[in-house]
Amino acid sequence: MLLALALTILIEGCGAFLLGIRTRRGQAVVLLANVITNPVLQCTLTAVSFFWSPSLYYYFLVPLEIAAVIVEGRLYKSFLQLKLNPFLFSLLLNAGSFGLGKLIFKILF
Repeated sequence: MLLALALTILIEGCGAFLLGIRTRRGQAVVLLANVITNPVLQCTLTAVSFFWSPSLYYYFLVPLEIAAVIVEGRLYKSFLQLKLNPFLFSLLLNAGSFGLGKLIFKILF
């Protein structure tokens, strides 16, 4: 789970930089948003797979990712000056980290 969090922070930090968030404060907001949402998402998915059934993983993944986009979008709206809609910004970062993270984990493992 720490590797997933580290990759998420790296990928979303780079994505935010590419989308214009270049200040320390802005990058700190992106980092903190991910420190808040990623562990909750990862722990919930692990618990669902362990205590109920691994087949339920993807049924929980989509709503949890949507919740992460909403929570992060609200944080970005409150704390960042963005040219993009904060929820679109959040969606772009989360889609990028999800896709690249899956690719990296597939290559590594």
